[in-house]
Order: sequence, then C-alpha cells, then structure tokens
Amino acid sequence: MTEKSVHIQRKRSKKRHIWVFKDEIVQINGHLLQGDIVKVYEGGKFIGRGFYNSKSNVRIRIFSSEDEDFDCPLIKKRIADAYHYRKKLLPEEEDFRLIYGESDNLTGVVIDKYQDHFALQTYSYGADLRKDKIIEALLALFPVKCIFEKNDFPARSLEGLERKEGVLYGKPEEVIISENGAKFYVNIKEGQKTGYYFDQRITRRKVREMSEGKDVLDVFTYTGSFAINAALGGAKKVLGIDGSASAIELAKRNAVLNNVGDRCQFLIGNAFQVLRELYYQRKVFDLIVLDPPPFIKRLKEKESGWRGYRDINLQAMRLLKRNGILVTSTCSHYFFWQDFLECLVSAAEDAERDFKIIGRTTQGPDHPIILSMPESEYLRCFILQVY
Repeated sequence: MTEKSVHIQRKRSKKRHIWVFKDEIVQINGHLLQGDIVKVYEGGKFIGRGFYNSKSNVRIRIFSSEDEDFDCPLIKKRIADAYHYRKKLLPEEEDFRLIYGESDNLTGVVIDKYQDHFALQTYSYGADLRKDKIIEALLALFPVKCIFEKNDFPARSLEGLERKEGVLYGKPEEVIISENGAKFYVNIKEGQKTGYYFDQRITRRKVREMSEGKDVLDVFTYTGSFAINAALGGAKKVLGIDGSASAIELAKRNAVLNNVGDRCQFLIGNAFQVLRELYYQRKVFDLIVLDPPPFIKRLKEKESGWRGYRDINLQAMRLLKRNGILVTSTCSHYFFWQDFLECLVSAAEDAERDFKIIGRTTQGPDHPIILSMPESEYLRCFILQVY
C-alpha cells in the first residue's frame, strides 16, 4: 500500500509553523481523503504527521512531530498537560479555555471549561472526524456533566464542514463560573461563541484595579463582565451598553449575583448611536471600556474595519473627563498593533484630545501565543489616559 504522505517546501521563516499551505506542497503520495492523517516531509526529512484537507487553503495541520496517531492516549495527555499548565499560571481558577488549538498541540480543537461543563469546537476536518476520541479523553480526565458542540461559526465553512450545535454528552445546564473572584452565569447552549469570553481576563483585572471612585462606561458589555469588575473595584456607578436584549438581561442577573446591582445600569442600544447620544447630552465618564466584536474577519475587510474602529474610539474619546482613561480592544487578528496604534492616533486627532499610553494587554495565559505562529495572537488592548 502506498504511504499517504506529502512533500513540502517553504520559506525559512515558516519552518516551525504547523500549518502547511497549498502553495507549499510539491508532491502528494497516495489517494488522500478529507481528514486523512498524512506523513509530512521537507527536503526528504520527516517533520511530522498532520490532517489533510484539499478544500482548505491550509492543506495540512500538523499535530505531531513524531510518527504517532491522533488517538485517545495522545489527546488525553495533551489535555492533561494543558490543564496543568493553566493551573500553574491560574492556580485559583477552574474555569478557563482548556484547549486553545495549535497553542496546546491539538490543532483544530478549542475546549472551554465551565466547571463540569465543556464547550467543544472543531475547526479542522481531521479533528472533526475524531470528535469521539476527544470526548473519550475528556470523560477519562474530568467528572463531566455535559459536553456541548459549539460548531456554528464561519471558519467551519472554509474547511468544508457543516455548521452545527448540539449535545455530545450529558445535559446542558446553566452554571456559575468564577474569574478573579467575580461570578458569572454561563449557559453554553444559549450563549454567544462558547458562552463566555475568557480571553479578556487580564484586562478585566486591570479595569477592576483602576475603577475605584470612578464613573464607568462599558461599551459592548455582553454579559456585563467589565461592568461588574469595575463595580467590584469600587466604581461609583457603571453604565453597560449592548445591542442584545438577552445579553443585557444576563448582565443584570450577573450584577445581582455579585452584589453590585445597585451600582450597575444596563442599556440596550447600538453602541455607535448611543455614544453619539451621550455626547449630545454632554455626558462624561472617568473610565470607558471598548470591547467590540471583530470588525475585521478577513484581510479584505481591513479598510472598512479600520474605519469602524476609528469611529467607535473617536466617539469614546469625546466622552472622557480630564485625566479620563480609555481601555480599548480589538479581537481582529489582522488588525495588528501598529494598525491599532495608527487608528487611535487618527481618532485622537479628530477628537482633539491628547493621550498617553499607560498600558497594553493581550489575551490571558489560557490563550497562549506561539512565537512561530503569529495567527495565535488576536487580542490587543491599549490603555490610554487623557492629559
């Protein structure tokens, strides 16, 4: 039987990258099916095994540098390693992103842990075919009540995969999670993405530290995580804005859960429109948090997304008091640090405000960034102060 293998050639800067793109393949041996495991060679040297997908621009996702299979023992070991890594860096936490794909040596797999409930995403054909092995590994490692598939997202289509959601094990229930001592209700089945955004844990802690005695505005509040952290940090009052009525209702419940409901007000509305209305009403704030959804999902959207980020930051800058602080984020991978900086400079010029950079944050330690794989970084945050 002909060995299923692929020979590649790529630039020196990509030598350690675990994705192989279609233009890097020089030879294919054997009849390859979608999701097949293949051996990968470069310059005649074996470099690993990976999942093959002829429908994706990422033709191969390498999952091991050894000649081993993607089976339950391998998956179990890597999940255990990822868990221990997180417990070392976040010793007080039990709720976090347990597996962050390539950064945890499980390419095409994301797992969020909410107490004994797990949200699973598979964004590669090979990993999707082997979901049963991932489930088996989770059941062997943890006292699992529910595993819920959250695979209704656009990247699946790029892999030729069906978009879908559903129960893979057990029964989903609402759970209460903890982050830096704050508590939040999470409903995996009904929530956006996988139910909660763990990636901003560092920035939320910063906001809590800066909020004492301040009037705070939290834009794109979702379930109120920034607003509640501000209140827990001693904010005088907090206003959270979001376009989703269901998110606002959950934010209100979360505020009550953390005993800060008396200082948190939540408003349903379009963020761009509400900020303009607040400006016309001459409202001002000591601290404003901007945590928008990604305005740039593909490289071709960069120009229009840049304008969106500039506009929302301009509106926020006009609402800051003297010495006010703006905590502003982007979760668009293609909006790099320099792009974001230039956008903020442009917004500040039109707002006729001067700022100093007093901090920068990125995704938390449960979303590790790989040096050789810039795609693993996507969250960037500047903390600016008016002067």
